[in-house]
Amino acid sequence: MIAIGIGANSQAHKHDFATALAEAREAVGGADVVATFDVAIFAHHVRDAAGEAGLDYRSVALDAMRARSGDCLTRSERTLLLFGVASIAEAAALVGAGAGSQLIMARRIAGNITIAAAQSADERKGAE
Repeated sequence: MIAIGIGANSQAHKHDFATALAEAREAVGGADVVATFDVAIFAHHVRDAAGEAGLDYRSVALDAMRARSGDCLTRSERTLLLFGVASIAEAAALVGAGAGSQLIMARRIAGNITIAAAQSADERKGAE
């Protein structure tokens, strides 16, 4: 199972989320779940983009993202300062993909959106 994590800045617009999601899906060859910070002001746009793409949506609590922050490959100083999380997109992807998941695409910037992808531990074992 592949989860796409999404973050955004205050300049992001509704249509940006679907575009960024499509870019992430193309980069990793598909996805099953889209995840983001549950109280993010843009979370409803992520949920809508996931629904339009026919993907499941998962809202992710801050504590869960903090628990996976050490597994992030990149870091945003601003995000660390504000939330104590290295990367919203990466941590959301990791939580969305479940325990033992690993990043398969580090955070990328797609305009005003950040995207990342993680693969579940079960799927990685099946590929070995």
